[in-house]
Amino acid sequence: MTDVIDQQGYRANVGIVLINNRQELFFAKRKHQRGWQFPQGGIRIGESLTSAMYRELLEETGLTKDHVEVIYQSKEWYQYKIPKNFLKKLNNASPQVVGQKQKWFLVKLNGSDELVDLTCDSKKNQEFDEWKWVNPSIPAKEVVWFKQDVYEKVLNEFLTFL
Repeated sequence: MTDVIDQQGYRANVGIVLINNRQELFFAKRKHQRGWQFPQGGIRIGESLTSAMYRELLEETGLTKDHVEVIYQSKEWYQYKIPKNFLKKLNNASPQVVGQKQKWFLVKLNGSDELVDLTCDSKKNQEFDEWKWVNPSIPAKEVVWFKQDVYEKVLNEFLTFL
């Protein structure tokens, strides 16, 4: 299925900030890479924001709708440009992708850490190979540089709940 890409070349995307009962954030390492990030992924044509969020949550963490509670959805779309050297994987699309625009969800894990399964999705490549719970001050500093501003803004919007 095809992802939504707007006329400016921004791929529509959902981002997920997963928290536990200790108000720590789920942070995952990209498979075979050094970069850490929150779960995120494209919105398919005809798919609702919530459906995309639950699909990405399942594909990347193994968590289902029954394992989490949605606490909040960002009021605005956040966007960032992707540097050219990071675009090669996305640019099989037409129009060409220049960045991502994202709606973010804050969701709470209702259960134990053992529910997380990074290898659960056999239909596609596993995206993460490691994860940890971190203090909310960590992700905006440790995510790849071109996403840092978005992470700061999203976490600031979610601050009331963290």
